[in-house]
Amino acid sequence: MIKIKTRLGVVVLTAFWPLAGLAAQCPDEILGHWWTDLNAPELFAIEISLSRQTDGSYSATIHGNSRSEKNIEVHTDGQALHIDPKTFPIDFHGEHTGNDIEGFVRYGQTAAHTVFDRSGDSTWTTMWNPLGVETGISPIDVYIVDEDGNRAAYLFFRDQRMPSLWTYGLRCEDGLIRFQEKNLQLVFDGRFDREDDTLNLDARALGQSSATVWNRVTDDPEVGTPARNAEHTLYRETAPEQTGDGWTTASPSDGLDADLISQLVESVVAGELPRTHSLLVARHGKLLVEEYFYGFDRNTWHDMRSASKTVAAALVGIAIDRGMIESVDVPALEFYPDYRPVANQDERKNQITIQHLLTMSSGLNANDSDRNSVASENNYQSQTEQPDWIRIALDAPMINEPGAVSLYGSANAMLIGGVLEHATGVSTELFAQRYLFGPMGVHEYKFFLDPIGRAYLGGGMYMRPRDMAKFGQMHLDDGVWNGQRILSENWARESMQEHNELANRKDIGYGYLWWRRTYQVRDRQIESIEARGNGGQFIFVVPSLDLVAVITSGNYRHREYLQQPEGIMERFILPAAVAAGI
Repeated sequence: MIKIKTRLGVVVLTAFWPLAGLAAQCPDEILGHWWTDLNAPELFAIEISLSRQTDGSYSATIHGNSRSEKNIEVHTDGQALHIDPKTFPIDFHGEHTGNDIEGFVRYGQTAAHTVFDRSGDSTWTTMWNPLGVETGISPIDVYIVDEDGNRAAYLFFRDQRMPSLWTYGLRCEDGLIRFQEKNLQLVFDGRFDREDDTLNLDARALGQSSATVWNRVTDDPEVGTPARNAEHTLYRETAPEQTGDGWTTASPSDGLDADLISQLVESVVAGELPRTHSLLVARHGKLLVEEYFYGFDRNTWHDMRSASKTVAAALVGIAIDRGMIESVDVPALEFYPDYRPVANQDERKNQITIQHLLTMSSGLNANDSDRNSVASENNYQSQTEQPDWIRIALDAPMINEPGAVSLYGSANAMLIGGVLEHATGVSTELFAQRYLFGPMGVHEYKFFLDPIGRAYLGGGMYMRPRDMAKFGQMHLDDGVWNGQRILSENWARESMQEHNELANRKDIGYGYLWWRRTYQVRDRQIESIEARGNGGQFIFVVPSLDLVAVITSGNYRHREYLQQPEGIMERFILPAAVAAGI
């Protein structure tokens, strides 16, 4: 880990270190901060078509800007279809749903939900882009650094809407410079031009390429402005747009003090609440506030980070409601027969139940706050020799009796993913699409995958804030969304009730991967049930006020603002609901 001081704050960088010998050959002249304009459509925009033949079989065609692959065989099993092209590093698993075909495009470490629209009697087509944002030329920065003789490259998009990047493998050999990126599978290679002081690198992704010239940065760039994505610069009270997605909308004053909401929006625009990307508030089942900043809009996915864990709890509830899992009291290791025997054998491991995973009280040495913890998220995600993160977690030693102490560790939620796949017989993402997101009309989302290719429930899901608010509203309404039951009433209530406290956070109660906090507003104490993610990703459910709020942010590398959404709730949103007196 290294730190770079910039005008925007301290940037903490973590990635796989390159091979020391090859990296050490990198000339000193390439150290520093560089930028280029990346032609995103040239690299990432592709069209995928499916065709049904007269004999009932299927074929696929993939077109990119610089290449194509035709007549790809599609494997079918009943309604299920699977595309695995030879030259494009993607695959697709899906099934017919009415007139359309929907499923997941897997690329890099993500599985993105994708719908193929019917474009003819026997053809279906989709435009797909792993960026999740319609964009043309996008500025991108690379820091090439040296620490203790090791050199590495770190990439960042300037556009805050773009996905995070995981850079690795800086190599310099025979004058050739090369580094790679994991999430988008970007590869850069080329040479340093001493005369022009530029890096001339070919960028490659999805089998496509684009030439780039990187210029040295001598002063840190501005990274976005907090301007509203609305017709008017200043806030004017209006109802969010009615889009047919299940939300009924109304003006803020139908359930909130509109003056406080105006003050909140104008505080974001003024830069007083930096990197706040979205603000949504629903009350009495109606969406009253929907505001976006820094170029985000209602169609932009957002990285939920650990707020994704709460989705894992909902999926467990659905599996129990449908009889696929008997109860939360079933031992978790029963769902991992292929991993036995586990290392550090301890009878207490056999006593870890699903409930212990849901409450972070497994007793495993999986503490994300302790860098020396064997199965902390930082440790297992940094492993290069053992790609099976679940194996690392199950092999970790026990440090507490199951149920005795709740230590926040992402490995607990990750292990729920394996439980679900074994219990349901399908991938976690497909189970979620069938029984959670599909019935709720949620179509724009993607899962982060572990190196084995399993949906990682410890964090990293991308969703639209409007859909995050649906998830919160469904829980507030005892498992029902838009008149359709998604969760049983018992599970919705049980998952949000307090089961224990997180160690070292005595002011915070914990449910089934839900946080609980009490806010002081005037003379009232108001309980909030929350899904929380690093960088400021929050879903707030406030039963006493019949209120749901969603705040997304980009403070991943700005720890001083991590609790900013809680401050927004306490200073603006909760007082606005109390003042309305409705």
